[in-house]
Amino acid sequence: MSFPDTVVPHYASDRQVAGFFSGALNVEFIDEIHTMKVGATRKTPYARHLKEALEYLLRERPAGSREWALMTGVSFWEEDHLYGYLQDLYDYFYGDRKEPPVAPDPEAPPPGKYWT
Repeated sequence: MSFPDTVVPHYASDRQVAGFFSGALNVEFIDEIHTMKVGATRKTPYARHLKEALEYLLRERPAGSREWALMTGVSFWEEDHLYGYLQDLYDYFYGDRKEPPVAPDPEAPPPGKYWT
C-alpha cells in the first residue's frame, strides 16, 4: 500500500471514500462536485468518513501536489492552491460556503516560477 491508502483516513477501508477521491475529484468529474454534496452531508458512515478524511488532509497536509495529481489527475501546481481548494470544498460541504469551489483549469500551464 502507498499514498493515499496509508495516509488518507478511510481510503483503504471505505470504498465510497476512495471513490470520492479517485472519482469525484478526478479531472473528468471535479467540475460536477456539487452533485456530491447530498451524499457527503447525510448521516451515514460514508459521510462521516469523508468528513474525517477531509479534516485530516486539511490539518496534516500530507499530500503534495504531485501525489494529488497522481491520485486524481488534477494538477494543483502549488500546495497552497491544493489545500485552498480542499478548504473551500470542506466549507461548501460542511460550512456556509454557498457555491462549490472552482477546480483548476486542466489546460492552464504551470505558474511562471516553474519555468525559472
